[in-house]
Amino acid sequence: MKTYKIKILLIVWGTVLLASCTNLLYTSLDVLRPAKVAFDAEAKNLLIVNNTVVQPPEIGHVTQLLHENPRNILLQSDSLSIFCLGALTEELNGKNFFSSVLLIPESKNKGGNFNLISHLSADSVHDLCFSQQTDAILSLDKIKVNDDLSEFYLTETGTFLSTLEVKYETSWSIYYPNKPEIATIQFKDTIYWESESYFRKKGMSELPNRGDALVDGALNVGQKSVNRFVPYWEKADRYFFNSHNKLMKKGMDSIYVKNWKSAIEYWDLAMKKTKSTLTKAHAANNIAIAYEILGDIDKALEYATQSYYSLGTLSFVDYDSFFRVAEYINVLTQRKKEIATLKIQLGEI
Repeated sequence: MKTYKIKILLIVWGTVLLASCTNLLYTSLDVLRPAKVAFDAEAKNLLIVNNTVVQPPEIGHVTQLLHENPRNILLQSDSLSIFCLGALTEELNGKNFFSSVLLIPESKNKGGNFNLISHLSADSVHDLCFSQQTDAILSLDKIKVNDDLSEFYLTETGTFLSTLEVKYETSWSIYYPNKPEIATIQFKDTIYWESESYFRKKGMSELPNRGDALVDGALNVGQKSVNRFVPYWEKADRYFFNSHNKLMKKGMDSIYVKNWKSAIEYWDLAMKKTKSTLTKAHAANNIAIAYEILGDIDKALEYATQSYYSLGTLSFVDYDSFFRVAEYINVLTQRKKEIATLKIQLGEI
């Protein structure tokens, strides 16, 4: 990966909007998530290698027309690995996580057994990394597609439903020139189309061309896979309790100008001065979110837990608030684990 560091605790503050039918305000945050598979910190230049055997045309393609038995059809899928890897390479280059990302689209697998995965030899890995001046190899070892074209008649609407479901299974390996270990991982993805019409032929005709659908799906798999191999940003909603308490309102006024420390001070004061257990719980929840935005997950967990236990002591059961805060504690606990993983993936520890 590149030598510069990404600030993993950075959370971008979005627009605060009213949550419908509740006394809540919510915001959207950008949270950095870890990749499913971590590359070594010293891997600054990546080589993507096609190591697949083409899927035979008679495997994986089924058509089931109305009132007919399922039948296998022949369909060529020899370009799927190239489209998948091309999309992945483009997406990875756009992420700027690696200094360079190169692609060898022509398969290095000279075997003919589609069901057998043949890993690159240690000598091949060393030679490829040396010739391409890269530090790691990401290899697509297998891409398998199963597509089902089906027809149904919906009696309740008197219409015909045509569907095309395409399922992909991909197998990947990560290699380093000076390490014997091979990291392997598999993913599954599904792409689905449907068309409904009062006319049977019209419903079927509005589905995409089957060969084009397989290509579109392979491109989609490549695009989605980028977030499996490098950290990625994801939107996450957080909810503030919007109390009528004056100190709570002053805290809310502070967040509109992004003065998180001031908001925390007002909400902390509200917790100390109010006799209302519910207000204490709401203030503690808001403080937890402010601390998360400031990057202090431990403090956020501390106050979210306070909020949870305060809600649990109420004489009446506020189920919505109770379960909302309980879920937030789970989110923060998971974030704490993810941050530890991110530090490893970004080479910060």
